[in-house]
Amino acid sequence: MSILPALSVIALFALLPALLRLQSSEKTGAREFSIACTLSAIATALLMAATARGFPLVAMPGHAVLIFAVFALFVGFRRLAEQSDSIGFSATLAFAAAAGLLVDAGSQDSFSERMIVIAGCGAALLVVIGLPIVDGRIKDKRALRAGFTGLLTFAFAGLIHAVGSAPEASPDLSASPLSLLFEFSFAFLQIFFLPALFVAVILTIENRVISDLKTMLARDPLTGALSRRALIEDGERTIAQCLADHRPAAFLQLDLDYFKQINDHYGHACGDMALAHFVTTVSAFLDGRGIFGRIGGEEFGIVLPEHTEEQAAAVAEAICRAVRDTPFGRAHQRIRLTVSIGIAAAAPGDTIMDVMIRADLALYDSKADGRDRCSIAKHRQIDASARALAAAAAQLRQADVPHQDRLRHSA
Repeated sequence: MSILPALSVIALFALLPALLRLQSSEKTGAREFSIACTLSAIATALLMAATARGFPLVAMPGHAVLIFAVFALFVGFRRLAEQSDSIGFSATLAFAAAAGLLVDAGSQDSFSERMIVIAGCGAALLVVIGLPIVDGRIKDKRALRAGFTGLLTFAFAGLIHAVGSAPEASPDLSASPLSLLFEFSFAFLQIFFLPALFVAVILTIENRVISDLKTMLARDPLTGALSRRALIEDGERTIAQCLADHRPAAFLQLDLDYFKQINDHYGHACGDMALAHFVTTVSAFLDGRGIFGRIGGEEFGIVLPEHTEEQAAAVAEAICRAVRDTPFGRAHQRIRLTVSIGIAAAAPGDTIMDVMIRADLALYDSKADGRDRCSIAKHRQIDASARALAAAAAQLRQADVPHQDRLRHSA
């Protein structure tokens, strides 16, 4: 009697702490996978004891625990795919996988038994290898979800047949390719499938967590716009690609007018609402046409690929109108926002910092000319003096001299 399934039990218990650590990640089914891992180890141990020690009565509870483990796995995979939890559907799939036990039960040499195990092994290999690869697309494509669910059902059907059984050689098939394939499939399902499946699950959840963290770092937590770092990195790539392909690109630097007064008169919570409202308004207007991010405070930037200086100026004027015509706040107190914008077109040899500095200087011109307007940057060499002037312009905007600013709002 083989005790190789004991390796599977040891591996499952060894993987359990890693799954438990991932339970803090909601929406990934880590809790269900932890339960499934525990039940799988228990079921494998019971079925191994039933086979190796000659305790056939233990096989019945072993198969029952394994079916519950399969049920927990189905629930976990549905949560991983961000589908609404359907207990009945998952239970139906689990019992569909277990229904194969009724096919020629106890006859290891039957053709149907061998086909279930071989098909289950093939499906199991596809699931283990494909899960980390298709994870990013499985929640968006119904056909892919359906195919993956079908593979899981076949894999678990083969698993339930294989675990807790001992293959018996058939004299007329012992040297045939079908027999060799069956023995390989049987051994893989008994020993390697469950540990490999949970390793794939752990890798998938960790990849999901890392992806979510990258998204959080790339987004400003208050407004949802790209962070300064993400804006500069994405903008640098976009501008470089446009210049390499001899295509136009432009940069808009936006600064909310009178923002300090909003904070002073209405409080910082209202200022946060103003920033979020502004980002929502501009994002809706852009509708994916540019790369929009928050530079810092009330300053934002937009990279516009495929836009000449004149086209970027038209976009900037439209943004000014959209922000001006979309006040925020409650019905009895609507606060009107305005924005000043500096516009700079990318020139050959420019980096994104060069374009941003020119746009920042143009933004200072918009502020000096009365705000709520756009200015196009003058073409000039970006040297140390220009950088110092841009820094000084930013400091002057931050100073926000009270006697020059008046908070404008409409009832």
